[in-house]
Amino acid sequence: MNKTDDLETKDSPRWHSKIKVDSKITLAVIDMQRLFLTDKKSPWCEPKLLSIVPNIEKLIKIIGIKNVIFTRFMPPTNWQQEKGSWRTYYHINKKITRCVLGTPALNIVDELLSYISNRSEIANRKKSASVFTAGSFHSKIKKRSTKYLIFTGIETDYCVLSSVLDAIHLGYHVIVVMDACASSKKNGQKNARGIFERFPEQLWITSTKRLVKQLQNHSRR
Repeated sequence: MNKTDDLETKDSPRWHSKIKVDSKITLAVIDMQRLFLTDKKSPWCEPKLLSIVPNIEKLIKIIGIKNVIFTRFMPPTNWQQEKGSWRTYYHINKKITRCVLGTPALNIVDELLSYISNRSEIANRKKSASVFTAGSFHSKIKKRSTKYLIFTGIETDYCVLSSVLDAIHLGYHVIVVMDACASSKKNGQKNARGIFERFPEQLWITSTKRLVKQLQNHSRR
């Protein structure tokens, strides 16, 4: 068994074996945007994180695009329009505001664009690290009667982590596909995993290979 296969926790939640393609599942692809991955003008650009794209594609293909939501982080036009601590935050990080970086940088990376056919598959949000705050994500998954929420994307120890914790608190059965998530920080994956492991009844930590295998096995029955 290699390291990727060994991503499964020793005590997976009992419900994980019930998941199948026709379950009430939503695959969340978090912030796979140009400003984080390909736009060299962005101080937050980390091209190495593109390595997770093939695994995300595998999951999209088996789960089905109708069960996928892409999220986008939308910084303000300029830092002056913000208030409180966000004003300070965007003053320090003004190079990622829209008036400096431009709106094309907010688009999903080209490698995943072919999977987006309409706006209902994209949920935008402002400010918050969590996809559940200040955006349309939660209303979209409620309309789909989502029960199982699968997380992929970036960054594992920031936006993915914040979103996962909110999902747990809201009562969703949560799945984190670790090799379809990535962090720019050296210990980002490890640190986030340590927190995920605190929720063994509500969160299944797994790999792309394991999740795909389970979904394929259910589809054959």
